Amino acid sequence: MKDMIPEFAKRMIIEIALRMLNHLPQSPRIKKIHRSFYIQKFLRTDIPVANVEIARDAGVKVGKNCRFYDVKFGIEPFLIEIGDNVLISGNVQFINHDGGINIFRFEQEHIVGHYGKIKIGNNCFIGFGSIILPNVQIGNNCIICAGSVVASSFPDDCVIMGNPAKVIFKTSVYKKMKLASPYTVYDEEIWFPESDMLPQSVRKEKILKAIDKLPIRKPR
Repeated sequence: MKDMIPEFAKRMIIEIALRMLNHLPQSPRIKKIHRSFYIQKFLRTDIPVANVEIARDAGVKVGKNCRFYDVKFGIEPFLIEIGDNVLISGNVQFINHDGGINIFRFEQEHIVGHYGKIKIGNNCFIGFGSIILPNVQIGNNCIICAGSVVASSFPDDCVIMGNPAKVIFKTSVYKKMKLASPYTVYDEEIWFPESDMLPQSVRKEKILKAIDKLPIRKPR
């Protein structure tokens, strides 16, 4: 049976509920209910922001102005710290333990596991399908390219790629390349992150208008 309540009505109900809850005594139970409605609001309007709030509730320490598209924080989210202005793409995994140590459990008694913290600096981007391994720190203004397996720590201003990930150049070089590229799309009315939430038909029109006639990079 189809849901009979229109989406706009659900959003209105959530907004009314949040306003009402703000005027009630803030007991632990009321705070929990308020938090639930608050996350539901963003699940209907801005999923990457909702994912940030869900990560915070799970125990991840997250800074300001972050957006998470599809991230798995594993079973030790309390070991993860993420700075301000961090954008995490889809299918990204944070791994805070090394399960391989458990093959030694018959030789060495009482092994619980091998663990490490992960810390991501400010103003970073983590690309699709990346894996961040235990005991890793990423500096500020870093880009982790899609599909990277990050097993080492890296300083500020690095573009990181590969398995195992390595520095391929400085972020300043990446900036010059991308901002001067004809494949970088600009729009005077709508830009990121709002542009990411455009209807697919509108996104398609804008992107094709900008790059449709540009040649694909040829192999060397």
